[in-house]
Amino acid sequence: MLMVPFERVRGLLPPYAVQDKVLVDATNAFGGPGTPADLGGRGSSDLVAEWYPDAQIVKSLNTMHFETLAVAGTAPGERLAHFTAGDDVKAKEIVAGIITDLGFAPVDTGPLHSGGILQQPGGPLFNRPLTEAQALAWISH
Repeated sequence: MLMVPFERVRGLLPPYAVQDKVLVDATNAFGGPGTPADLGGRGSSDLVAEWYPDAQIVKSLNTMHFETLAVAGTAPGERLAHFTAGDDVKAKEIVAGIITDLGFAPVDTGPLHSGGILQQPGGPLFNRPLTEAQALAWISH
């Protein structure tokens, strides 16, 4: 799981260390405080996939504020959604299982490029706590 500042991701791990592994990209690319980085229309996870080409990249666990993340998985009521985006179905299933184990509802936003862009800073799902029902309704619109 990548949980470091985005600018530290490239070169952080030797590519062979994540070869044939699921690599969860929980990073967010910012250009300044609270400002999304300009990646020229690319998703931050697209870049991660280039840097670690033999890993199965899943964008996830990056949209929720850390204070919400710390308590929402055990809070009573409807589960909040955590999103997954990726090109490998099995990798997304593995990450969905982790999300479920943490007490959240996994919601698939699609392929790594388009689904990842929905989740990154400036995207419509970033820092927007939604219940599972709300997230599924939003995805289906």
